[in-house]
Amino acid sequence: MNSLQQILGAKKNRSSWLSYVALLIGFLLLFLTVQLYLDANQLLSNPQQKEDGFEYLVVNKKITNEMMGDNTRSYFSNEEIEQCRLQQAVNELGLITSNRYSITANTLGQLAFTTQLFFESVPEPFMDIHPADWHWKQDDQRIPIILSADYLNLYNFGFALSQGLPQMSEETIKQIPFNVTIYNQQHEAQFVANVVGFTQRYSSVLVPSEFMQYANEAFGNTKANAISRLILKTKEPDQPGLVKFLTDHNYSTQNEKLKSSKLKTITNTVFAVCGFVGVFVLLLSFMLLLMYLKLMIIESGPKLQLLSILGYSPKVLQKQYSGRSIQLLIGLILLALILTAYCHYMLLVYLKTYALHVPQHISWQVILLTALISGLVYYLIRSRVENVIMKVLK
Repeated sequence: MNSLQQILGAKKNRSSWLSYVALLIGFLLLFLTVQLYLDANQLLSNPQQKEDGFEYLVVNKKITNEMMGDNTRSYFSNEEIEQCRLQQAVNELGLITSNRYSITANTLGQLAFTTQLFFESVPEPFMDIHPADWHWKQDDQRIPIILSADYLNLYNFGFALSQGLPQMSEETIKQIPFNVTIYNQQHEAQFVANVVGFTQRYSSVLVPSEFMQYANEAFGNTKANAISRLILKTKEPDQPGLVKFLTDHNYSTQNEKLKSSKLKTITNTVFAVCGFVGVFVLLLSFMLLLMYLKLMIIESGPKLQLLSILGYSPKVLQKQYSGRSIQLLIGLILLALILTAYCHYMLLVYLKTYALHVPQHISWQVILLTALISGLVYYLIRSRVENVIMKVLK
């Protein structure tokens, strides 16, 4: 085979190596672009902060000067609720129900207080905690309450420190019952309430839906379908379409969950440009390599015809041109994959210093892309060389 290769002059000259270097750069740029794109999207999506893989956006209307004095304009109509439900990024929609009656809470002892209060209820599937005693039925005098963890932090690190009052742990708060009076202009009712849990998801004072329904029916003084806050369950809180919808309709939600939308759009654009450059370099280099192989075969035309007459099959002759080129290209693809894995490892080490985490290994998408490109390279070179040799031997 070596003597046949020498006869055909199938060994590569120095100029052909420029194509291989360009191909290596193209492969590396393409693989790195895909890997960095996946890493960046994971960091921006921040899935480690998502419980069950979803984010829960609490949405309300922004209050403007024109809306002041007319509380009804802050309510969502049925049409507006349905528009939110139909957004592509929204998996489910929940309604937050507010009290439509007055509430007073008080307690006695060293930590005595009296305050006006508000209640809200959230559908069970949208809650982030599920205490065992989270239930209420009519005639129960006890009301279980879930309190926002932010409220406890505000008390402990704001009010308590400034007023010289004792700070309280979650366990202490749960042990303190307090009296709750709900009333309207006609009548009132007395209950005893205690905190059974703390929510990280909602800045509110939550009660069971059963209690809210009973109290609103018995003491409510506004219309029954007054919904001022919605819950959007989504896997993509920063999806551009959803962000645009909320902005266009002057709706407000947790801004920190939307702030990565513009950044994600910018990074996607940058990676798209890098990927395009990588593909362009690959195509240009690969075309030059194919042209080089074609010229080599045409220059060796008389030798090929003579060898064919001497009994060498076209497949044997074809291997002399395609075999080594395929081996070199597959080697370049694997080398680009190894360099990509190394760059990913260095990125992993760098991000750990900032408490940011990406997967330890390169993604399966890059592995799949490597396999697909290897198969495509093998097929294109074999078919191209075979076609040229058959034309020369005719």
